Amino acid sequence: MTTTISQLNITPIKFTINDLIVDPVSLSENFNCPICEECIMDVNKCEALQCKEGHVHCRLCWMKSLESKKECMTCRTRVNSVDSLSKNIYLQKEFRNKKIFCPNLFRILNSGKIEIDEKFGCKEILKVDELEGHIKECQFQFIECPNDKECKTRLRKNQLKDHAEKCKKLKSECEFCGEKGLVIDDSKVHYSECEKFPIKCPQNCNSPTFNCTIERGRIKYHIENECPFTVIQCKYREAGCMLEFPRSELSEHMKLIDHSKYMEATIDQHICKFEKSEKEYKKLELEYNRLKDDFKILQSELKVIRELKFNYQNKWVITNWSQKLQDYPKPKSIESPEFMVGNLKFKIQFYPNGGLSDESKDFLSIYLYKFDDQTPSKVQFSFELLNKDFTRNRKLASTNIFHTENKWGWRSFINNSLVTTQTGFVIQNSVTLNINIEILPEEKEAFTS
Repeated sequence: MTTTISQLNITPIKFTINDLIVDPVSLSENFNCPICEECIMDVNKCEALQCKEGHVHCRLCWMKSLESKKECMTCRTRVNSVDSLSKNIYLQKEFRNKKIFCPNLFRILNSGKIEIDEKFGCKEILKVDELEGHIKECQFQFIECPNDKECKTRLRKNQLKDHAEKCKKLKSECEFCGEKGLVIDDSKVHYSECEKFPIKCPQNCNSPTFNCTIERGRIKYHIENECPFTVIQCKYREAGCMLEFPRSELSEHMKLIDHSKYMEATIDQHICKFEKSEKEYKKLELEYNRLKDDFKILQSELKVIRELKFNYQNKWVITNWSQKLQDYPKPKSIESPEFMVGNLKFKIQFYPNGGLSDESKDFLSIYLYKFDDQTPSKVQFSFELLNKDFTRNRKLASTNIFHTENKWGWRSFINNSLVTTQTGFVIQNSVTLNINIEILPEEKEAFTS
């Protein structure tokens, strides 16, 4: 029977008990299956299965036979299943005490065959019963390099430390910038780009005198501000000194050249710049004060707007009603005093005998009139003609958009024949109108996308 020993992250290596047994002669015929002539047991599963009559066969042969016939292959005794078979404890105990080599003594050749690895294999000899515990701890078992999936090296566990030190796929951390997960194979590429990697100054200021190495990311700053070999201009260039020289010679330049006339010119330039800046400052200060005043004005106007009342309630009592009916024939109107609602001016036009339209004949007409204003306004309003019995009050309401010099209302508010003393609308020869007006906020259009 073939025994399979699984290797860590490696295709399983197949052994027979004859490969592992130290003394092959010790495997007597009692350990061989009479059907397939292979060893009844293997190192992974030490069981000797027998029928009631004591005939022992390997598990594989029992399973194949019982698929077609429910009987022992030797004596034909009834056997229902593999689970109904008993175990030969004596044979199992004897097999567990057999001496075997550790499977990690062997190695796989490229051809797929196995051979003893005299140099690197495990030399341990142990009992079959000890194999499982030994395999878990054996340092000679084969594993794959854990550094990276690209490294396909197969090695023994006890060789891992030496391999890791030279593995080209080893992952590490950049000692300069701290980037993690770098592979040794790619480290040269990383170091050629690493912003923290120390490099020599392109202007060779790393001579023994200066001994200068700079982080790659600081090279530009170093050349522009630090490098002693960078050619610079005299700081009095704008004043007339046009000489250029390496930064390291700045002190010498300042000693050898008299810069007093350049210094005077520089001072004059600074004075001119200061005077120009002062003028600009005063100009900005004036502009600031103007804006500050404008802001105060806007605040005041905003306060006025916020204090405006955008709803209006009042009563309009029209006296001497009988005379008004005669004095204001169709289409003549009685006009109320002008009044403000918010920042809009209105008046009410009351037609006792009807307005201009023919439909208003014999009716009392009433309109809300908005004076000239460039902004359309949405207005909700109502007129209520009072009766001495309040349950009979005549009230109509509407909501309309008022444009420039626009009016809205009702041409047939109530039949004027109903507005009498007898009906309760005329009280002491007067009619009274309740007025309610509200300027509604501007409706915003919904966003669409």
